[in-house]
Amino acid sequence: MAKKLFLIFHGRFPSEKAASLFTAKNAEAFADNDMEVTVVVPHRKNIKSTDPFSFYDVKKNFEVKYVPTIDLFDILPNKIAFWMSFIIFSISSFFYIKKASNKEDVVYSNEYLPLFLISFIRLNCFFEMHDFPESKLWFFSDFLSRMRWILVHNRWKLTEISKKFPDISRKKFIYEPNAVDIKAFDIDISKEDARKKVKLPEDKKIVIYTGHLYNWKGVDTLAQATDFLGDEYLIVFVGGTEKDIKIFKNKYGSSKKIFIVGQKPHREIPLWQKASDVLVLPNTAKEAISAYYTSPMKLFEYMASGRPIVASDILSIREIVDERSAVLVTPDEPKALALAINNLIKIPKKGDEIVLQALKDVSNHTWDARALRILNFIVKV
Repeated sequence: MAKKLFLIFHGRFPSEKAASLFTAKNAEAFADNDMEVTVVVPHRKNIKSTDPFSFYDVKKNFEVKYVPTIDLFDILPNKIAFWMSFIIFSISSFFYIKKASNKEDVVYSNEYLPLFLISFIRLNCFFEMHDFPESKLWFFSDFLSRMRWILVHNRWKLTEISKKFPDISRKKFIYEPNAVDIKAFDIDISKEDARKKVKLPEDKKIVIYTGHLYNWKGVDTLAQATDFLGDEYLIVFVGGTEKDIKIFKNKYGSSKKIFIVGQKPHREIPLWQKASDVLVLPNTAKEAISAYYTSPMKLFEYMASGRPIVASDILSIREIVDERSAVLVTPDEPKALALAINNLIKIPKKGDEIVLQALKDVSNHTWDARALRILNFIVKV
């Protein structure tokens, strides 16, 4: 088996985005499983002085290679700046891989353009499909046929791939959801002590959401659920980009039942989650990325945190949890969400049962276990 793995990611590294964290955790886990890992990322203006290993609290067991790109996000519209950066990065990655790798090495990415270019010089290309192609099917049919291995995060994608790309061999595919560092989230601290550390009131029923404030995350539904909850509740939002935090504060910042914390280092998130009475994942059913494409990293982090979960009843979430490990509610309905939260807090025994089942279910979804299954699949195919 090859001992070198090149993991290509087109994004700021490090950054507050989940995809960047995913890259770091993936790299660390592959390296823990005796692979020599190099993460290939674009050289962006705003990452020069930040150490990704301390930023993500991961082992320094892999190398980070910054390759050239064009960073014009400050002066051009985002879409134009993105495509200019993506194309140049893809070309830079191609030449770096050509120089740094050999034919036995594995080139691994969720980025289709650099992998497509590299597939002309390297056979061991592994595509991790995060989104799903709804257009340009002719291109993706050719692209997928050029990949030696393809990973999908959820079962909906497996079904859709069979329909849209019937000529692609099923043997190429592995189903593998996202993962979590259980030890990092199941920390030994009481709810009361966690609240003291993050300066949250001890006399409130605290509901916490950690993650980005994008519309498809359903955060508006959670904020609006406060209309149906009493004054004893405090809904805490942890995370978001500067732009999204500002917008969200303009919409909901005046509510006494909402506390918008802003962005926190990932290593602090376990404390915030431990401070909660209930953790909420309110993803919308109105957008495909939420309902079908995703395998929410946040859900696995919630499951490992030892706190009861209320989540939207959508396919992408239901394939990970069921009624034993979470309270599942109709998505995009604030009143239904509020009722579920209130009922769960009123019945502590139910919450305890959910916590135990969630911890049991998540035990097989560690980063190391996931990486090992992927590497074993690489050997077989």
